[in-house]
Amino acid sequence: MKLKIGVIFGGPSLEHELSILTALQVMSNIDKERYEVVPIYITKDYVMYAGGMLNHIDSFKDFRLIERYAKRVNLVNSKGRFILQTTGLFKHEYNEIHLAFPIMHGKNGEDGTVQGYLKMLGIPYVGNDIYSSAITQDKVYTREILENNNFSVADYICFNARNYREEKEEYLKKISKMNFPVIIKPAHLGSSIGIEIVSEVEELEYAIERVLNHDDKIIVEKYIDKTSEFNVAVIHSKDRLIISTIEEIKKEGIMNYQDKCLKIGNDGTFERTYPAQISKNLKTEIEEYATSIYDLLGCKSCVRIDFIYDNKKKKLYVDEVNSIPNFLCYYLFDERNIDYKELLNIMIKETIDEILQNQKMVKTLDTDILKKINNRDIGALK
Repeated sequence: MKLKIGVIFGGPSLEHELSILTALQVMSNIDKERYEVVPIYITKDYVMYAGGMLNHIDSFKDFRLIERYAKRVNLVNSKGRFILQTTGLFKHEYNEIHLAFPIMHGKNGEDGTVQGYLKMLGIPYVGNDIYSSAITQDKVYTREILENNNFSVADYICFNARNYREEKEEYLKKISKMNFPVIIKPAHLGSSIGIEIVSEVEELEYAIERVLNHDDKIIVEKYIDKTSEFNVAVIHSKDRLIISTIEEIKKEGIMNYQDKCLKIGNDGTFERTYPAQISKNLKTEIEEYATSIYDLLGCKSCVRIDFIYDNKKKKLYVDEVNSIPNFLCYYLFDERNIDYKELLNIMIKETIDEILQNQKMVKTLDTDILKKINNRDIGALK
């Protein structure tokens, strides 16, 4: 019997459409001789659907098709079996999965939310765990951990909506002292959603308000002129880390959501070069940074780490870490002789190995502490 892989995608994220595209790509490349794909689509309103039609892009161009032909389901643990159960008055088993593969970019998915849900149901899943997902999704947490471990990040100021409302003038003064231009980013979003570049102090307050419409926590960092942007992916396999080819992104300004979703090839506004044409020393520095960051943040699966390089100061900065990178950065592993199918095989195999390892862990403590406590004692516990 083939292992059934439940690919979970969509969700209530601003990166909903990108999640669909990555999931469709993953489902078409999974090794069908080893695994059976079970698509599980979550709408922006938290409704879960299953069905073979969810393997096709045309199903998502008219949502009425999904409502009519896909099955509305819930994912439940039924005596140790992971069941897709139909909703409504008369519930029945629609399908079963053995392993979940969450492909949910951004807030409410990539941030550990789905991983926690699966963990509570006892469903093993492919990818990074709750902790590394939550840390890497929050740009502020990531920067603070990196800084405290001697990694270079661009100068920044961070605050949440309440801080800003209470001390607006103080924050505006602090930001003004950074010298313009500055970049304002939502702390919890990815794929360049909501990012603003501000060149004049007069624009600052309005830009902050616009970004706060996307997230209640934001980060403002110094815009470094004349930089190069580099991305590298890392994956764990058989007790070693595999580092992908390094790519360089060239674009005037910053990449936007359309760039990250739809840029299939290079054009006049955007250029993707891999392997990056860089010095041996810079290549070594990026690779060493990447493996150290992977271990530091407790990553367990395929991640992409983004860097910016100040060409004036010849200094490398860590920009962000993506725990579910767009399209899983499959193309960056070509030079490692790892195609898309093999990349997915590695990720699934690592999860299975971790399941077998966890079965050896201590799960309970032999204690009779509850037998010693009466109802009258509970209120006195300290």
